[in-house]
Amino acid sequence: MATLVYGVFAQEAAADRAITELTRNAPEHPAFAVQSHARGPLSGDDLPESATEIGRNTMIAMVVGGVVGLVVGLVASSGFDVMGLTPGIGAAGGLVTGTLSGLLAGMMAGTRRPKAALVEAAEGLESGAVLVTIEVTDTGHVELVEGILVEAGAELVDRC
Repeated sequence: MATLVYGVFAQEAAADRAITELTRNAPEHPAFAVQSHARGPLSGDDLPESATEIGRNTMIAMVVGGVVGLVVGLVASSGFDVMGLTPGIGAAGGLVTGTLSGLLAGMMAGTRRPKAALVEAAEGLESGAVLVTIEVTDTGHVELVEGILVEAGAELVDRC
């Protein structure tokens, strides 16, 4: 899974220097996927998945869907007289159906909220600051990206 590294810059010029270096394909590093955000609030639809709560929220929806499906399957198999439908089959069918329904609901129903750390970092964007987010797929490059952000003059550098 990708790691999201972010930095907050007071001036746009410093952010542009960092973006230029990070998007340059150099012998020291590959070109990274970089986004800059100059206005808040952040929208999860504009951010990569590693910057959102989609994974956590989808898992919650799957667990809730699985439990509800299990209960519905047990109640339906016990209450209805359907040939061959035992409580075990009803429970298994309900569990699978509920889990898949939760997966679908979690992925589609507005679970793309930005992570809390990014929302907090984006609070100063209205005063002219710029938030730069970098999705790093190779964990060996995370410290390199953080170093580039610090060299360019980022006031805050972190990862999530």
